Amino acid sequence: MPTAPMRSGRASALDLPRTPTGVSQVVHALRARTPRRGPCLPAEPPWRGEFVAREARPPRLTLGAFGYAPHELGHWRGHTDDTALVGPWQILTEDGLEHLAEVCWALERAARTSRFIATRRLRGADLVSPFLNNMIRDRAFLLTCSRLVGVPLIPHPLRIPTAQINYSDGRGRPEIVRWHRDGMDYVFTIQLSGYEDYEGGRFTYFRGRTDEFPGAEPGDPRIHEAPCGERGATLFLHGSRIFHAVTPVTDGRRATLVISLFCPYFARQDSNTFWHLAGDDGIPATVPSWLRLKWPVRNPAVDFSLRAGCPVITWDDIR
Repeated sequence: MPTAPMRSGRASALDLPRTPTGVSQVVHALRARTPRRGPCLPAEPPWRGEFVAREARPPRLTLGAFGYAPHELGHWRGHTDDTALVGPWQILTEDGLEHLAEVCWALERAARTSRFIATRRLRGADLVSPFLNNMIRDRAFLLTCSRLVGVPLIPHPLRIPTAQINYSDGRGRPEIVRWHRDGMDYVFTIQLSGYEDYEGGRFTYFRGRTDEFPGAEPGDPRIHEAPCGERGATLFLHGSRIFHAVTPVTDGRRATLVISLFCPYFARQDSNTFWHLAGDDGIPATVPSWLRLKWPVRNPAVDFSLRAGCPVITWDDIR
């Protein structure tokens, strides 16, 4: 089984704060600062396509298992977007993981604090790291992600949220990831540290519809913990359809790379909302990206791939 219900001793995960909504969300957008470009590594290792591990067959849950009806799913010419959760599995080889961890930990000094979702994070990490930029635009990487989810995926055309590194340190004030659902639909989280490196920091999610989450109470059997304790463990989540959070790290250090991908064929069904993005990045940084996302396209696979600067991935590629 990919997940297990939270044990009764951890039911307090529901006590974690939730992402601001409504007027409070707008206030966060007005206060948010545009992400700054962090320092590039002086000698960053090169990305290589062979860092992508051989395709695996990790556990998979459908959106139907979370209570979503067939008519609520994305459909495109006989194809259905029905994957809710995949993994955990190892998406990178040991060498690839070592290089990725080196890059992400070196970028920690550029991380900033936030009160919106994640306490301390670096947004737009691929904009300052050639390794990350090339990794998430590598054809082998994109094909692996696409085949596991069942839809063609490319880096999200909204550049700032595409790659985010979340950092947690148990030595000071508790750092958390609030209960939230993502603006992004296709979210991959790669663990850069393992349970042996920290205490707490459990990835927790609600196995139900998002409109049912407000009624969840301590002890609710729909609160699950994803077994992501192994370094390099990768978890896919249909982020906009699933409420999730990370409990405080009470000791040690934890880091994760969160990659947001995009299906060009479901572009008009993309779940992003302007105020969700602006709450993280501020209004000035959100407006131009938001307008580019809404520009009309003639060929979704080609036009959005050009915007993302990556290879074209089609339905034929993932058969």
